[in-house]
Amino acid sequence: MNPKRFPLRRGWVAAIAALVIVAVMVVVFALSESRKPQESIVLPQEPVSDSQSIPEQEQEEEIGFAQITKDNVLSVLQKTVSKPMAYHQSYSVTVGADESQAQRSVELWVNWPLIRGEVSDDARTKTVLSDGETAYLWYNSDLNYITIPLDSAMDIWDLLGLPSYDYLETMSAYPITDGGYLVLEDPKVQSAYVCCQDELGNTWRYWVNLDNGLLYMADVLEHSTQVYAIRQTYLELLAQEDETFSGRFLLPDGTQPFSEETQTPQP
Repeated sequence: MNPKRFPLRRGWVAAIAALVIVAVMVVVFALSESRKPQESIVLPQEPVSDSQSIPEQEQEEEIGFAQITKDNVLSVLQKTVSKPMAYHQSYSVTVGADESQAQRSVELWVNWPLIRGEVSDDARTKTVLSDGETAYLWYNSDLNYITIPLDSAMDIWDLLGLPSYDYLETMSAYPITDGGYLVLEDPKVQSAYVCCQDELGNTWRYWVNLDNGLLYMADVLEHSTQVYAIRQTYLELLAQEDETFSGRFLLPDGTQPFSEETQTPQP
């Protein structure tokens, strides 16, 4: 045996032992780190509530409309509905029952308080102009017209054959037997439905468009038989300065019957 190989062997043994010790230390360190709780950054999340998904005003309106009943329908309409000052609107009108039914159309140009209405059937067209105090009436293209003072006993809606513009006053005059919130189809219209009866037992039904406060439909029943009905067929909301109103409030001879102050009403 060569005594010079002993130092070399001892060097290899020492190196191997050192590597083993390092490996053991690495394993121990790794195990200890794995047992520690992992730290991470958690960003705070903004709480999401149902009320944030729908604007507050829309929520209030939806809840209010859904809660319409016969007991509060007038109050809801008074508090939530305001009518436009200027618009162009048309109605189809049915008068009578069974074989005696008559059909006509009513077209309105309203720049409050000025109103022009044209009532047309198969025979003729009746035109009515009004500023709320006086009405002017003529037929077809006749240059002759009549002047009608308006008062509580006669208003332009009587001349046009339409329910009063102040439908709330009419509704409050009779007992309300039914009321609620309805969504009409074709087209879709959010409406307040009101049913009332007069002293003769006639039933009056109204559907008020909740988007603009105008009557969308109305009818009258005599002993369950419909004798009168209107339905809106067209509506365009306008500015009071819209050119649509140019020349609309003149008499058939071109005369201007209303003052400049009346033509530019204040809301």
